[in-house]
Amino acid sequence: MTSAKLARHSLGARVLHALDALVIMVLLASGLALGELLGEQIVALFGGHLLVNATHQLLGLAFVIAWVLLVLAMPDRVHGLLRDTVYFRRRELRWPLDFLRFSLWPRRFAPPFHDGRFDPAQRVIFIGTIVALALMGVSGVYLYLAPPLGRMMLAYAIRIHIATAWVLIGCLCIHAVAGSGLLRTHRGLTTAMFGDGRVAVALARTLWPGWSRRQASIELAALPAAAAHAEKASPSVASTAKRVGEGD
Repeated sequence: MTSAKLARHSLGARVLHALDALVIMVLLASGLALGELLGEQIVALFGGHLLVNATHQLLGLAFVIAWVLLVLAMPDRVHGLLRDTVYFRRRELRWPLDFLRFSLWPRRFAPPFHDGRFDPAQRVIFIGTIVALALMGVSGVYLYLAPPLGRMMLAYAIRIHIATAWVLIGCLCIHAVAGSGLLRTHRGLTTAMFGDGRVAVALARTLWPGWSRRQASIELAALPAAAAHAEKASPSVASTAKRVGEGD
Protein backbone atom coordinates (compact mmCIF):
# COMPACT_ATOMS: atom_id res chain seq x y z
CA MET A 1 0.00 0.00 0.00
CA THR A 2 1.41 3.33 -1.03
CA SER A 3 1.76 5.96 1.63
CA ALA A 4 -0.73 8.81 1.76
CA LYS A 5 0.31 12.06 0.14
CA LEU A 6 -0.69 15.71 0.10
CA ALA A 7 -0.95 17.94 -2.98
CA ARG A 8 1.94 20.40 -2.86
CA HIS A 9 2.32 21.93 -6.36
CA SER A 10 -0.14 22.22 -9.24
CA LEU A 11 0.72 21.17 -12.79
CA GLY A 12 0.99 24.81 -13.83
CA ALA A 13 3.44 25.56 -11.03
CA ARG A 14 5.56 22.53 -11.95
CA VAL A 15 5.66 23.47 -15.64
CA LEU A 16 6.57 27.08 -14.83
CA HIS A 17 9.27 25.90 -12.42
CA ALA A 18 10.76 23.63 -15.10
CA LEU A 19 10.77 26.41 -17.71
CA ASP A 20 12.34 28.84 -15.23
CA ALA A 21 15.02 26.31 -14.32
CA LEU A 22 15.85 25.67 -17.98
CA VAL A 23 16.05 29.35 -18.92
CA ILE A 24 18.08 30.29 -15.84
CA MET A 25 20.57 27.46 -16.46
CA VAL A 26 21.06 28.63 -20.06
CA LEU A 27 21.49 32.24 -18.92
CA LEU A 28 23.97 31.32 -16.20
CA ALA A 29 25.94 29.03 -18.52
CA SER A 30 26.08 31.64 -21.28
CA GLY A 31 27.00 34.32 -18.73
CA LEU A 32 29.87 32.22 -17.41
CA ALA A 33 30.98 31.64 -21.00
CA LEU A 34 30.96 35.37 -21.72
CA GLY A 35 33.02 35.87 -18.58
CA GLU A 36 35.58 33.42 -19.96
CA LEU A 37 35.02 31.02 -17.09
CA LEU A 38 34.10 27.98 -19.17
CA GLY A 39 37.01 27.88 -21.58
CA GLU A 40 37.23 28.67 -25.29
CA GLN A 41 36.44 25.11 -26.36
CA ILE A 42 33.08 25.12 -24.57
CA VAL A 43 32.25 28.56 -25.99
CA ALA A 44 33.06 27.27 -29.47
CA LEU A 45 30.87 24.24 -28.82
CA PHE A 46 27.92 26.58 -28.23
CA GLY A 47 28.53 28.42 -31.49
CA GLY A 48 31.14 30.99 -30.59
CA HIS A 49 31.21 34.20 -28.60
CA LEU A 50 28.86 36.17 -30.85
CA LEU A 51 26.12 33.53 -30.74
CA VAL A 52 26.51 33.03 -26.99
CA ASN A 53 26.33 36.79 -26.43
CA ALA A 54 23.22 37.16 -28.62
CA THR A 55 21.54 34.20 -26.88
CA HIS A 56 22.32 35.61 -23.44
CA GLN A 57 20.97 39.06 -24.27
CA LEU A 58 17.81 38.07 -26.12
CA LEU A 59 16.87 35.21 -23.80
CA GLY A 60 17.50 37.39 -20.75
CA LEU A 61 15.34 40.18 -22.16
CA ALA A 62 12.57 37.71 -23.02
CA PHE A 63 12.77 36.23 -19.51
CA VAL A 64 12.35 39.66 -17.88
CA ILE A 65 9.43 40.57 -20.15
CA ALA A 66 7.74 37.22 -19.51
CA TRP A 67 7.95 37.69 -15.75
CA VAL A 68 6.65 41.27 -15.92
CA LEU A 69 3.66 40.02 -17.93
CA LEU A 70 3.15 37.15 -15.49
CA VAL A 71 3.10 39.54 -12.52
CA LEU A 72 0.59 41.78 -14.32
CA ALA A 73 -1.58 38.81 -15.32
CA MET A 74 -1.65 37.11 -11.90
CA PRO A 75 -1.07 39.79 -9.25
CA ASP A 76 -2.97 37.91 -6.52
CA ARG A 77 -0.92 34.74 -6.88
CA VAL A 78 2.35 36.66 -7.03
CA HIS A 79 1.34 38.66 -3.96
CA GLY A 80 0.47 35.44 -2.13
CA LEU A 81 3.83 33.91 -3.02
CA LEU A 82 5.70 36.99 -1.84
CA ARG A 83 3.67 37.12 1.38
CA ASP A 84 4.44 33.48 2.14
CA THR A 85 8.11 34.11 1.38
CA VAL A 86 8.90 37.31 3.29
CA TYR A 87 6.66 36.90 6.35
CA PHE A 88 8.56 35.60 9.39
CA ARG A 89 7.23 35.01 12.89
CA ARG A 90 9.40 35.79 15.92
CA ARG A 91 9.31 32.21 17.19
CA GLU A 92 10.76 31.02 13.88
CA LEU A 93 14.12 32.62 14.68
CA ARG A 94 15.02 29.43 16.56
CA TRP A 95 13.87 27.15 13.76
CA PRO A 96 17.23 26.77 11.91
CA LEU A 97 19.04 25.70 15.10
CA ASP A 98 16.21 23.40 16.16
CA PHE A 99 16.02 21.81 12.71
CA LEU A 100 19.79 21.32 12.68
CA ARG A 101 19.56 19.50 16.02
CA PHE A 102 16.76 17.33 14.65
CA SER A 103 18.83 16.58 11.52
CA LEU A 104 21.83 15.49 13.56
CA TRP A 105 19.98 13.66 16.34
CA PRO A 106 16.54 12.66 14.98
CA ARG A 107 15.96 10.19 17.81
CA ARG A 108 16.51 12.81 20.48
CA PHE A 109 14.72 15.81 18.96
CA ALA A 110 11.41 16.20 17.14
CA PRO A 111 11.03 18.29 13.96
CA PRO A 112 10.51 21.92 15.02
CA PHE A 113 7.12 23.45 14.31
CA HIS A 114 6.45 26.41 12.04
CA ASP A 115 3.22 27.55 10.45
CA GLY A 116 4.49 28.73 7.07
CA ARG A 117 3.95 27.41 3.58
CA PHE A 118 7.75 27.35 3.29
CA ASP A 119 10.19 26.66 6.08
CA PRO A 120 12.27 29.62 7.36
CA ALA A 121 15.49 28.49 5.64
CA GLN A 122 13.58 27.99 2.41
CA ARG A 123 12.23 31.53 2.68
CA VAL A 124 15.71 33.00 3.14
CA ILE A 125 16.90 31.20 -0.01
CA PHE A 126 13.81 32.36 -1.92
CA ILE A 127 14.37 35.97 -0.84
CA GLY A 128 17.98 35.79 -2.01
CA THR A 129 16.88 34.25 -5.31
CA ILE A 130 14.14 36.82 -5.92
CA VAL A 131 16.36 39.80 -5.07
CA ALA A 132 19.22 38.46 -7.19
CA LEU A 133 16.93 37.79 -10.16
CA ALA A 134 15.36 41.25 -9.88
CA LEU A 135 18.73 43.02 -9.76
CA MET A 136 20.09 40.87 -12.56
CA GLY A 137 17.02 41.61 -14.66
CA VAL A 138 17.17 45.37 -14.14
CA SER A 139 20.92 45.58 -14.70
CA GLY A 140 20.69 43.25 -17.69
CA VAL A 141 18.00 45.32 -19.38
CA TYR A 142 20.07 48.44 -18.71
CA LEU A 143 23.15 46.83 -20.27
CA TYR A 144 21.07 45.74 -23.27
CA LEU A 145 19.64 49.21 -23.86
CA ALA A 146 22.75 51.13 -22.68
CA PRO A 147 21.27 54.63 -23.08
CA PRO A 148 23.85 57.14 -24.39
CA LEU A 149 23.23 59.50 -21.47
CA GLY A 150 23.66 56.75 -18.95
CA ARG A 151 26.92 55.12 -19.98
CA MET A 152 28.59 56.43 -16.84
CA MET A 153 26.46 53.87 -14.99
CA LEU A 154 27.57 51.05 -17.26
CA ALA A 155 30.42 49.89 -15.00
CA TYR A 156 28.13 49.81 -11.96
CA ALA A 157 25.50 47.85 -13.89
CA ILE A 158 28.11 45.27 -14.94
CA ARG A 159 29.33 44.86 -11.36
CA ILE A 160 25.78 44.46 -10.05
CA HIS A 161 24.98 41.96 -12.79
CA ILE A 162 28.03 39.82 -12.03
CA ALA A 163 27.74 40.02 -8.22
CA THR A 164 24.06 39.07 -8.19
CA ALA A 165 24.77 36.23 -10.62
CA TRP A 166 27.08 34.64 -8.05
CA VAL A 167 24.50 35.18 -5.29
CA LEU A 168 21.91 33.50 -7.52
CA ILE A 169 24.23 30.56 -8.23
CA GLY A 170 24.77 30.06 -4.49
CA CYS A 171 21.04 30.20 -3.70
CA LEU A 172 20.17 27.83 -6.54
CA CYS A 173 22.81 25.31 -5.48
CA ILE A 174 21.33 25.16 -1.98
CA HIS A 175 17.81 24.98 -3.43
CA ALA A 176 18.82 22.17 -5.80
CA VAL A 177 20.44 20.11 -3.03
CA ALA A 178 17.34 20.38 -0.84
CA GLY A 179 14.92 19.75 -3.69
CA SER A 180 16.87 16.77 -5.02
CA GLY A 181 16.10 14.76 -1.90
CA LEU A 182 19.78 14.01 -1.21
CA LEU A 183 19.47 15.16 2.39
CA ARG A 184 18.08 12.63 4.83
CA THR A 185 15.49 15.13 6.02
CA HIS A 186 14.32 15.79 2.44
CA ARG A 187 14.14 12.26 1.01
CA GLY A 188 11.29 11.91 -1.48
CA LEU A 189 10.89 15.65 -2.06
CA THR A 190 11.76 15.45 -5.76
CA THR A 191 8.30 14.25 -6.78
CA ALA A 192 6.70 17.39 -5.32
CA MET A 193 8.08 19.48 -8.20
CA PHE A 194 9.29 16.98 -10.79
CA GLY A 195 6.70 14.26 -10.30
CA ASP A 196 3.00 14.21 -9.50
CA GLY A 197 3.15 17.35 -7.38
CA ARG A 198 2.38 15.45 -4.17
CA VAL A 199 4.49 14.91 -1.07
CA ALA A 200 4.38 12.14 1.52
CA VAL A 201 2.59 13.04 4.75
CA ALA A 202 5.56 12.14 6.95
CA LEU A 203 7.85 14.42 4.93
CA ALA A 204 5.30 17.24 4.92
CA ARG A 205 4.95 16.99 8.70
CA THR A 206 8.73 17.27 9.03
CA LEU A 207 9.30 20.21 6.69
CA TRP A 208 6.01 22.15 6.82
CA PRO A 209 4.02 20.94 9.86
CA GLY A 210 1.52 23.81 9.96
CA TRP A 211 0.91 23.71 6.22
CA SER A 212 0.47 19.92 6.25
CA ARG A 213 -2.36 20.22 8.79
CA ARG A 214 -4.16 22.89 6.78
CA GLN A 215 -3.70 21.04 3.48
CA ALA A 216 -4.99 17.77 4.93
CA SER A 217 -8.08 19.55 6.22
CA ILE A 218 -8.67 21.20 2.84
CA GLU A 219 -8.36 17.93 0.93
CA LEU A 220 -10.58 16.10 3.40
CA ALA A 221 -13.28 18.76 3.18
CA ALA A 222 -13.20 18.55 -0.63
CA LEU A 223 -14.11 14.86 -0.62
CA PRO A 224 -17.73 13.72 -0.80
CA ALA A 225 -18.84 12.24 2.49
CA ALA A 226 -19.29 8.82 0.96
CA ALA A 227 -15.80 8.77 -0.53
CA ALA A 228 -14.25 10.01 2.69
CA HIS A 229 -15.68 7.04 4.60
CA ALA A 230 -15.38 4.39 1.89
CA GLU A 231 -13.66 1.28 3.23
CA LYS A 232 -12.33 0.14 -0.13
CA ALA A 233 -10.66 3.39 -1.10
CA SER A 234 -6.88 3.32 -1.59
CA PRO A 235 -4.99 5.59 0.88
CA SER A 236 -7.34 8.52 0.90
CA VAL A 237 -7.16 12.02 2.22
CA ALA A 238 -9.11 10.79 5.22
CA SER A 239 -6.20 8.55 6.21
CA THR A 240 -3.88 11.40 5.33
CA ALA A 241 -5.61 13.75 7.75
CA LYS A 242 -5.55 11.09 10.44
CA ARG A 243 -1.82 10.53 10.02
CA VAL A 244 -1.10 14.26 10.01
CA GLY A 245 -2.92 14.66 13.28
CA GLU A 246 -1.29 11.71 15.02
CA GLY A 247 0.78 12.73 17.97
CA ASP A 248 -0.60 16.31 18.08
